[in-house]
Amino acid sequence: MASDVLRLDGHGNPRTLRLFASLVEAESRPFAAASSEPAENDLVRAFRGGATPAVPIAEFLERLQRCNYLFDGGVYVLAAAYLALFMRSPAALEAGIVVEPATAHRLVSVAVLLGAKFSSPRYYERRVESFQVCSGESIRSSELCPLELMFLRALDYRVFIADEEFWRFFRILLRHPAPARSVACAAKKRKAEEEVEPCRVRACQLAARYGISGFNQS
Repeated sequence: MASDVLRLDGHGNPRTLRLFASLVEAESRPFAAASSEPAENDLVRAFRGGATPAVPIAEFLERLQRCNYLFDGGVYVLAAAYLALFMRSPAALEAGIVVEPATAHRLVSVAVLLGAKFSSPRYYERRVESFQVCSGESIRSSELCPLELMFLRALDYRVFIADEEFWRFFRILLRHPAPARSVACAAKKRKAEEEVEPCRVRACQLAARYGISGFNQS
């Protein structure tokens, strides 16, 4: 089963790409209201950047995959692990940063970048330019190095993921299947989101106050 999920789907993308995107999108939706709150520290300001990409996370990752064809399925498992570890780091908790629409693309970009560097020996540094292209010019390539440094410092430069940790995050991705693409489902989701918006605002307030991210909590 594991080998099947790590293989390519019908579109030529690793199956873990959609699983990772689905998890990030699910975690960011409850904190949508946080995007309109002012950034109170450098970490939040940096990962919000100057502009928020309009492209959905899944499409953003698919564009990156087409540009960086060397990415294998393991890259997205590592990206999930790195993002979870970052969100639970003392630096992230102190800053109160959450995975929300304004931060998600840059957080995902750095997590994927680190995953690619760690697992793909043929990865080339010049490919950071693809993040700018695939984000519709919202993420500048010059942002990646400073963001990566902030990310690494928060992790205390501990980027080694043991096999048991890799498979633990792999199983977490499996528990969050990619959503079905249908008009009916989308309409139901929008209605449900409208009904729970007051709860989400409260969740954002708690997240900002206590540094709760919820990413990959099990």
